Parts: sequence; C-alpha cells; structure tokens
Amino acid sequence: MHQSRGAIFVAVLTTALVALAIVYPQTGQRDGPIVTEAPDQLADQATGVFSSQQKNEIRKTVRAYLIENPTVIVEALESLQARQQQSEKQNARSSLSANLDRLLNSKGDPVIGNPNASVTVVEFFDYQCPYCKQMADDMVQLIKEDPDLRIVFKEFPVFGSESTLAARAALAADKQGKYAEFHLGVMNLRGAPSEAAIFRLADSLGLDADRFRQDMNSEDIEATIQENYKLAQDIGVRGTPAFIIGDQMIPGAMSAEDMRALITRTREES
Repeated sequence: MHQSRGAIFVAVLTTALVALAIVYPQTGQRDGPIVTEAPDQLADQATGVFSSQQKNEIRKTVRAYLIENPTVIVEALESLQARQQQSEKQNARSSLSANLDRLLNSKGDPVIGNPNASVTVVEFFDYQCPYCKQMADDMVQLIKEDPDLRIVFKEFPVFGSESTLAARAALAADKQGKYAEFHLGVMNLRGAPSEAAIFRLADSLGLDADRFRQDMNSEDIEATIQENYKLAQDIGVRGTPAFIIGDQMIPGAMSAEDMRALITRTREES
C-alpha cells in the first residue's frame, strides 16, 4: 500500500509538472515549439528544467491542492485497487484455463458425484483447516442433492506432519473405495489427526489394514500430493480452502447457499 501511495503521488506530481510546463512555458530553460513528451520522460527532465526554488513552489502547490482536495488520493487509491483486482482476476482466469486438465482430470485425485456432470467443483483443503472442517458436510450434501455435480478433492496438506499423514491416509482409503466416508471421518475428528485415530477410523470402515498402510507410503500417493503443491503454486492458491468453479477461483470458506448460487450461475453460463 505504501508503494501504491507513492506511485500515486508521483503521478500527481508529474501531472502538476505537465500543467505548469503548459501554463508557464517561460519557466523552461530552452526555446522552441512545445513538444509533447511522455510523463516519465518529463519527470526525468524535471531536475534539469526547474530551479530549486521552482521545484519547491511546485511541491507547495501540489501539497496545497492535496490538502484542499484529500478525496483525490482516496479516489486514486480506489481506482488503482480496482484496476489491480481486475488484473488479478484476469491473470487467475488465464492461469486456470492453462491448467484446466490438471485441475479436473488428475488421476490421483479422489472424485465424487456424477462423472459427466455439467459443473465440477475443485477444492484445495487441509484436514486441520477449521474452515475446511466447517464446509465438509456441506460439500457432501451438495452431491446428494445435485445429481449434475462433480467434486474433485485436492489433498493440500499445509498445516504440518499430521495434515500430511491424514492426506496420505485419505488417498489410501480412496484406493479401497472409501474416500468420502474416510474424508468426513477425519474432518470430524477433534484435534490433530493422530496415527491411532486414523487407523481406528480405517478399521471402523472395514479397510484392509495391511493394504491401507502400504498404500499410505506408496510413491503414487506422494506424487499426487506433490503435484497438488505444484498446481497450487502455478494457479496462485495461497491458503485453504480454495475452490475452483468454472473460470473462477474463490479463496476462503463459503456458505452452502453461496456455493449453490455459484454452481447454478456457472451451469447457466456454460
């Protein structure tokens, strides 16, 4: 924000210099016709064009104007922020489009819902993220009530070793066809997902314990997690949860109602 304010002040000062150069051409140190120059060129030449006294007068003029019209800075900052947000959205859409196949069709990712659905929701999450926990039941409920929906779960353990352990276990449960049940079970655990709690959950779901343990340590599960880290970096995921729906990335938690509305809007626009 300090850099943005500085950039705006430079722009205002440059504008003042241009205005003064036009209104008072005699202050220049050279004769001849007026030549239109780029603002940055004019700013670079300001040191040579104006004397110290003239530059002080310009500073006083700009300062007085900003004091009398403080909303100019607010309006400029708001305009700059709006342009930056628009640019970020456009960059995000381009990045999502370039990585669409990795988002929707990576073989190692668990998927629930209709494989031929018109809308796919991709979620990056961590089992220790409180906001991910809040939304876990809603995500499964969405699948139950919407037969034209598909959800891709991107295991993205960013909260330490317990999160990585849980992610490996969930992907191992997926290999035995129990991902959704295991996923909700871990999300509903109190505290960090310990190894003992994870194996109790696996046993309660009837998983083959030896296969489960072997799969947890497999290279393909490690590759899936590493690919999710790489993909998150490539598309700008900075935390959990993060959702991709259509050509939009939504950082942070959403209410079930907002999620339904976005799914409906995406379906209508597709």
